Formats: sequence, C-alpha cells, structure tokens
Amino acid sequence: MWTTLKRQLWHWRGVLVTVPSIAGGLLLLRCAGALQMMELVALDQMFRLRPFEPTDSRIVLVTVDESDIKQLGQWPMSDAMLARTITLLKQQQPKVMGLDIFRDLPVEPGHQALVNVFTSTPNLIGIEKVIKTAQGEVIQAPELLKQRNQVSASDLVLDSDNRIRRSVLYLKTQDNRSIFTLGARLAFAYLAAEGIDRQPLNAEQTKFRLGRAVFTPLQPYDGGYVGVDAGGYQILSNFPNFRKGFRMISLTDVLQGRLPQNFVRDRIVFIGLTGESVQDSFFTSYTTNSIAAPAGVEVHALLTSQLLSAALDGRPLLNGWSEPIEWLWIVGWSTIGAVIGWTSSSPRQSAVRVVLLGIALFGGAYGLFLAGWWVMVISPLLALAGSAITSNGYLLWENLKEYARTLEQKVEERTLGLQQEIVERKQTELALVESEARFRQLAEAAVEAIALIEQGKIVDGNKALTRMFCYSFAEAIGMPVSQLVTLDDRALVVQHLQAQDEAFYEVVCLRQDGTTFPAEIRTKVATYGERVVQIASIYDITDRKRAEEASLLDERNRMAREIHDVLAQAFTGILLHVGAAMELVIKKPAKAEAHLETVDELARTGLAEARRSVVALRPKLLEEGDLASALKHLTTQMKVSSQTHLTCEVIGVAYALAPYVENHLLRIGQEALTNAVKYAHATEIHIELAYEETQCLLRVKDDGEGFDVSQVSVEHGFGLLGMSERVERMNGELSIQSHPGQGTEIVVIVNREQGL
Repeated sequence: MWTTLKRQLWHWRGVLVTVPSIAGGLLLLRCAGALQMMELVALDQMFRLRPFEPTDSRIVLVTVDESDIKQLGQWPMSDAMLARTITLLKQQQPKVMGLDIFRDLPVEPGHQALVNVFTSTPNLIGIEKVIKTAQGEVIQAPELLKQRNQVSASDLVLDSDNRIRRSVLYLKTQDNRSIFTLGARLAFAYLAAEGIDRQPLNAEQTKFRLGRAVFTPLQPYDGGYVGVDAGGYQILSNFPNFRKGFRMISLTDVLQGRLPQNFVRDRIVFIGLTGESVQDSFFTSYTTNSIAAPAGVEVHALLTSQLLSAALDGRPLLNGWSEPIEWLWIVGWSTIGAVIGWTSSSPRQSAVRVVLLGIALFGGAYGLFLAGWWVMVISPLLALAGSAITSNGYLLWENLKEYARTLEQKVEERTLGLQQEIVERKQTELALVESEARFRQLAEAAVEAIALIEQGKIVDGNKALTRMFCYSFAEAIGMPVSQLVTLDDRALVVQHLQAQDEAFYEVVCLRQDGTTFPAEIRTKVATYGERVVQIASIYDITDRKRAEEASLLDERNRMAREIHDVLAQAFTGILLHVGAAMELVIKKPAKAEAHLETVDELARTGLAEARRSVVALRPKLLEEGDLASALKHLTTQMKVSSQTHLTCEVIGVAYALAPYVENHLLRIGQEALTNAVKYAHATEIHIELAYEETQCLLRVKDDGEGFDVSQVSVEHGFGLLGMSERVERMNGELSIQSHPGQGTEIVVIVNREQGL
C-alpha cells in the first residue's frame, strides 16, 4: 500500500508542488490586500452586465438642479421656499418624505414657517452628517426634527477608489446614539406603514428578518474585501439597474403648481440637490464616467429601492462567502489548474483548457452574483492560470530533462554506431579495393575487349580493348562507343545503348587504322548509386567467320564435284541418246526405242543420284535420329551455352515425316530458339512437339521481350520470313503471336501425309 501511495505521489508530484506554492502565494497576496482592487473591478463589471430592471414606482425624487437654483435666485434656498415645497407635497399625502438638504441654521425669510411645517409633518425625515469631514466637523440636523426623532444620517461609505459598493443601514453618532441612514430610515418607515417590521434572529440583533429578506452585517473579509472598516451596520450594495432612473420632478415645477395629481401619493419622496455646482455626485459600480455619476439623493434612493425590493419582492441581497470557504475556493481552482497543466500534452492544449475554464469560472460567478452571492473571480482565475502554467512548465522541464537524457544516450549510441560504421566502412573500402584489384586483373586477363560505357561514351576499359582497336588508353577514354563500329552498324549500336537493355548482336568493328573485323557485342546494365552504366564485352569472331566460310566452300566444292561427276554425266548421256533417238524414230523405230530405254535408265540413275545428294545434305542430327530426338539434342546444346531455362516435351507416339519436312521443322525450331535467346532475352523457353493422328504440331513459346508482329519489316525480320517460306514449302500453317513485354509463341502445323 505504501509503495502504491508513493508511486501515486510521484506521479502527481507536479500538482503536489504547484498547488501549495501558487495557492499559498495568492492567499498571502489576498491577505495583504494586493488583489482587493481587482476583485472590486470584477464586481463592477458584473453589475454592468446585469440586465435592466423596471423603474421603482414607489419612489419619487424632487430635485434641485442648476436651473432651479437660478429660478430661486439664491442658494441655499430660503426656509420659506422649503416650507412651501414640503407643504405642496404633503397635500398628496406621501407615505414618508426625506429632506436631503442640510438645515442646521435658519435661512430667512420664513424660518418660523419651516418650523411650523416640521411640527406638523411627522413623516418628514431630516439629515445630519455623523462622520466628521476632513476638517473634523459634523453637520447637525434641525433641532426640532432631532427632538422629534425625525433625523437620519446622510453619510455614504466610499471605497479607496471613491466608489460606493457598501451601504450603511445605521451607525453610531458622537454621543453614542444609533441613527439610520436616510435611505434605510425611509425604507423602514415605508415598510412599517405596510405592517412589516424587523425581526431579530440573534441576541445581538445583528441578524434580522425584514419581510422576505434576511439581513447579515458585512464582515471585514467578505467577498473581495480585505480588512475593510465594517463599522456601523453595513451591507453590500446591490442597487437595481434602472434604464431611465427614478421618477423625478423639479423643485420649480412643484413651486409653480405643476405637480401632477397623485404623483407622490403613498410614495417615498426624496428632496435633494442634483446640481453640478454643489458637487454632490458619487460613483457606483454602474458608473463609467463623471457625467453619469448619480447625486447623493439618488444614492439614498437606490438604497431604499434595494431594501424595499428585498423585503417586499424577494429580490436577493448581495452576500459573500466566509473566509475559509473563500480559501477553499482559491485552493480548488489552483488544484484544477495544476491538474490541467500536468495532464496537458502541450502548452497550447493547456492554454485552451485554461481559457475555457476561465470563461466557465466567470460565468458561474456571474450566475451566483445574480442569485445574490459575491464570489471572488480574480484570485481563482490567477490560481487557475498560474497553477496551469507552473505545472505545465514543470512538466515541460521534466520532459526536457528526460529528453536531454534520452538525447545524450542516443548521441552516445550514435557515436558508437558511427565509430563502428567507420570501422566497417574502412573494412569495406579495403575489401572493395581488393575486389576492384581482383576484377581489374580478371578484366585485364580476359581475351575479349571490355568497355564501361556511360551516356554513350567509354569511361573505362581493359588492355584487350586498346589492343583490339589500336587505341591508347587515354585516347579510348571519353570516345563515343559508336566510333568503334562501321557506319552501317552505328545506328544499331546507338539504338541498343539508348534502350539501356541487355543485348547480344553482331557488328563490323573499325580499328584506328581503318581496318575492320567482325565481332559480337554483349551488353549488360549496371547501377552505381544514381549512375547507370553499361558493360560491353566485344568478341573478335574473325577466325570463326573464316572457319564457317571455309566449311561452306568445302561443302560447295563437294556438291559441285558430285553434281559434275554424277548428275552432269547422266544428263549428258540423256541428251546424246535423245538426239540419236530423234534421228532414228522414223527410219529405224526399233533402234530409237533402244535409245529411249537407255534414256529412261539414265534418268532413273540420275534421279537416284540426286536423291542421294539431297540425303547427303540432311542435318547430322536427323541422320542420327528422328525429329523428336533432334529437338531434344538441340535443347540440351542451348542449355549449356545460355542461362535460359529450356524444356522440350514430346506429346503422342512419334512417327516418321518426309525428310525435307523434318528438316524444315528442325530449322524452324532452331531459328525460334536462337531468336528467343539472342534477341528476346527470354528467361524461359518451352518447346512442344505433338504427334497427332492426322497432323504434326511444333510449338515454341518464350517469356521474352516480345514484339509487334505487324511492325516487323522484311529487312529486320529475315528469320521470320525464312520460317514463313519453309512452312509454305511444306503446305503447312504458321501462327505467330507476340506483344511487347508479353513474350512470343510460334506454332507450325503440317499434315502427316505431306511429302510421303
């Protein structure tokens, strides 16, 4: 269990390190008050996002602006004018009136009239300033109102940025009296008239119920506040967001009788200054500029509306969480951020998650705000982002160290590998040098000329090449290989070189001194890296050609002697006897008949000798056996001289064909085999000789390069032309099927009785 726990702790080490660091640091900053102003600004933003609410019709403001002051002709206004104003408003029977105008000293004329109005107006509430001014002074309420307990405090609580975010319900005077503020006093008076009074919920009476609302005093660390002065009975301001403000009427309109009927009946009436010259305006959370800043009398009215809406309509008051819950709130978001950063595969993914959760945080806080809870936003947002960045950075640092270790290990492995490769390369180079030397010695010892060709030019060669063509090595290097053959064969050589194929063909070569000699050229293709070269082996076949010519000449001489000694003599005798018979055919028929008999005998003798000569020309393979054995023997000979896989199959029972038919079939098979090996470069050739009842079939099939039968000309298809002529002489059938790259199949069919 302990091992598993240690493994889990190590797995989440980034979170365990990040959360205490970030959350602890933010809690210290919060306790020091460094984040208070940012939380207050975030609260203001939530107020501005709040939807508009309908105007509170229970409140009416009688305002004194700059035009009213000009109309009065003086300020402060006289007691007579004030008394007349209150009297005109009383006629519509408002529930309660608040006089937000200081009247600690008489302003003649009309002071007595004002005293009489104070005496006869029990629902009129005056003001005094309880909290000392910067000069250490307080402003007293009218003495008569103070005696009748019709006095409230006009004091407002400002934060460090001079905004009103807290409202005072009551506070202590210098003589230790409890006094309600103007807004609270008018609200409580209105609710009392509706039969709604405060109901204490604790012994200290700090928590009480008023209608549908429960009031709890503000604590120094509620919400985003840190050690705020919570003297008196303060609550968080949750002023309504009116689109058009309160219902108002100017002092001039009241004095001049333009007060609409029942305009203030059963309502709360505030009488106060709104003129800019008196500098009695304040910033609230809704205020974005000094022009829109409400006057003091409007702020008191906003508090009254907040209290009435909470008690009568159930509109939520704004409360804050206790300090331990706020700490857990910060720690929780720090934990979320640390987990995000630790589990994200990249900083980009971590940033996306933080942004999405930040939006969710603000949205949730805004939803709670609408429900009446001030939840901190800035501290948890910083905890979320800071923890995500820190844990992700820690993770990246861990990965970087691991990557560095892996890279170092790979570098070491690669270094060892390179050293091994260097050793192997040196060994390979030595082996290559040795191999090159051996092959150079073999090439130099070769009888045939060997040339290495690239792009049609000679790039290397052996000594036999220089001896064969009478060029020095320096002269041969770089020479176009086509210059080594006569003009008639250069096109053929260039064609094979450009095709870059393996070929075997005969040409007439040209030495440097202009002499020529017949040769066979065999080329193969080799690749060295990106280089493609051709290796050409050149054989001087002068001796072979001479031997063939001598053999042919001997055969021709032998045949000439045979024809001269036998056939010519027979034909001469026939001519003499025919001449003699022609002379005696009429005169002496009997003697003529004797001559004709002699002619017949000579003709038969000549025919027999002619047949004997033909038999003498029959191939040796056919003399020693039948056609099937001759084809098998030919296949065996071809196997020895090439690397091609050859097979010969005889189907059926062999029978004898006419000698000239067997001769033609053997020559056709020989030609087909030679073409397949020499020109088609076939790797596999199959010969099939089928003896059927009425006909004999010869099939030669290969897997070579093939060709387009329709494109073969007489000049380049002499072998095919010879096959066709032989088949025609046998009255047989010839079928040739071939396509480029798909091999060739040659089929010859002759009748069994042909030539017998």
